[in-house]
Amino acid sequence: MSACILLIASSYMLTVCPLFDRYLLQYLGSEVAFQAMVSIATIGLYIAYALPIFFRVTLARKSFIPGPFNLGRYGVLVGWIAVLWVATISILFSLPVTYPITNETLNYTPVAVGGLLILTISSWILSARHWFRGPVTNVES
Repeated sequence: MSACILLIASSYMLTVCPLFDRYLLQYLGSEVAFQAMVSIATIGLYIAYALPIFFRVTLARKSFIPGPFNLGRYGVLVGWIAVLWVATISILFSLPVTYPITNETLNYTPVAVGGLLILTISSWILSARHWFRGPVTNVES
């Protein structure tokens, strides 16, 4: 019984899902647009993880009080490796996906991520720094 369900599920994944992906890509306009959206989402996720790590290894290096879950003396080294990895991945995901590069094949990921970064920093400088107090600690030492 389970082998039959596995066979049906695998045949569905091999036939229907690629067709759905192909038509979804055509609906979105182009494969380049889809790849730019995936790049923006990936870079955004990586940056969201890397910013607290970056601030931990730079601004809060001396004043940071580690919690019960920490890497000990390797924390700063691992933090810098993570920040460098995110910088590398952000550059790689910003490169064009097809050649030759034209107006239609240009990867607009750096424009989108840079615009969002400018909006976020502007929001912090103009408003959020006055009312945002940070997360509340909920782990007892």
